[in-house]
Amino acid sequence: MAADIRTARAEDVDALVAIENAVFPGDRISRRSFRQLIDHETAEALVAEAAGKIAGYAMVLFRKGSGVARLYSFAIAPDLGGKGIGRGLLDAAERVAYAHGRMMMRLEVREDNLRAIRLYEQNGYRRIGQEPDYYEDGMTALRYEKMLRGEVPITTKVPFYAQTCDFTCGPCCLMMAMANFDRKFVPDPVMEIRLWREATTIFMMSGPGGCEPFGLAVAAFEAGLGTEILVSAEGALFLQSVRSAEKRRVMELAQADFRARADKYAIPVAYRPFGLDDIRARLAEGKLALVLISGFIMFGKKVPHWVLAIGDDGGHILIHDPWIEDEQRETASDAANIPVPYDIFMRMAQFGADGLRAAIILGKSARK
Repeated sequence: MAADIRTARAEDVDALVAIENAVFPGDRISRRSFRQLIDHETAEALVAEAAGKIAGYAMVLFRKGSGVARLYSFAIAPDLGGKGIGRGLLDAAERVAYAHGRMMMRLEVREDNLRAIRLYEQNGYRRIGQEPDYYEDGMTALRYEKMLRGEVPITTKVPFYAQTCDFTCGPCCLMMAMANFDRKFVPDPVMEIRLWREATTIFMMSGPGGCEPFGLAVAAFEAGLGTEILVSAEGALFLQSVRSAEKRRVMELAQADFRARADKYAIPVAYRPFGLDDIRARLAEGKLALVLISGFIMFGKKVPHWVLAIGDDGGHILIHDPWIEDEQRETASDAANIPVPYDIFMRMAQFGADGLRAAIILGKSARK
């Protein structure tokens, strides 16, 4: 059944309340709340019209300063279910969220709402958790999430490689860049670990160490890439969470060695916070940028993480994120060529209380 989808108006409230009461046994949006949400600047209410009446609605919320939209409520009139209206309305809600500069859509759904769960999963939503006793009657809510792409495809000329270890995001980004500039190079787990050994800071909070910009830049140079470092702080990095004096000493020595080798190789270093224009300009030159981010927006953890900036579409920085959540059934379609709005990218591209910014610009080597 064909349905026209448009922004909700005040005169739609009676129809919206009727659908709400028919679909949900509890936890209903009130008439007053519908009116407020229709007019609220941080909400977008969409309705689907079919056969001369309101057939369903989608309510999308936008938290200020966030890269995530929330599908707050979604309902189709019971006598019009199974006619494709829900799929069309969901697609429209995602387009609206993307147009508002959001990179993800999240939602909650009743554990017993099998029809809605099927719709979400068929449309690429992945389950990320659950909330027991979420609804008035004690029913559990399942939490879902989807990466929004707009018209951005998954495929790109820059090869994608998923990290096979928790601590190898930087080396995996480096391998993607190596494969981009040398089509004969094929990333593999052996090279992943080799590059990590060559670039690691030795320790990182707990477990195996992560990689800092100088170590990655030195490894990139030795692999034959043209390299430039942009970093906002001088001295050893990532020491705030290291409580052991011996570990701090070892990390400082390792990083001093990286800096000495970077100086020996005459790798250009700019000690300043990079800006969006820096990244856009390098991408326009055909280079790639290995960028340090906080993992909070991407996967909800305040940990340092490296991603590879591979493109710029005039409103988004396109990135390859080597981390794939296998337990959450993610695939490369969730992590490759992700469009990140400029403002969100710049909020992501800093780490720690001091707002550390670091990027390694990578390109073809000019060396003979």
